Amino acid sequence: MNAAEFNQHLKALNLTQSIAATLLRVDARSVRRWQTGNQEVPAKVADLLKAWRQLAKAHLPWTADMEAILRGDNDQIERHQDYALELDALTERVRARGGPAAPWRIDLKKHSATLGPMTVSFYLLANGGFSPAHYGRADAVPDWGRDRQLIEDAIAAFATAVGNARRERPDRNWDE
Repeated sequence: MNAAEFNQHLKALNLTQSIAATLLRVDARSVRRWQTGNQEVPAKVADLLKAWRQLAKAHLPWTADMEAILRGDNDQIERHQDYALELDALTERVRARGGPAAPWRIDLKKHSATLGPMTVSFYLLANGGFSPAHYGRADAVPDWGRDRQLIEDAIAAFATAVGNARRERPDRNWDE
């Protein structure tokens, strides 16, 4: 990623130099060097910015909650970074397959996605996002290997529903 691309990502995400430094867990000088092209943007930073933009486009939370940021909780901020990368990669895999293979029934109030005998439930996160909590089947013993693509489909379908709810009502929680 070159300096112009880096700056485009910051602008699209509405990030100032100091906020970007906090969210990327670096000092402001590093951000300034990346902005001017005096230092190469690390691959993880480039990947994060791309993932954050994709999640922002989908109206999904893409960074740690405000409390973690204000406390300077680098461990929590790093977990949110990893989560953003994983969620972006998962939704891209599902998109590459042509979307979920079947229509999942999404219940935002119950934090669940159901397809026939299979249910995937989700935790509500402090930043307004979600995280998979549990999956089960009424017809068979759960088997992650067998059900992996279906679970990914459930997560992608749930993410779409959360994004749509946040787009329609940005001032409220999606599960209200």
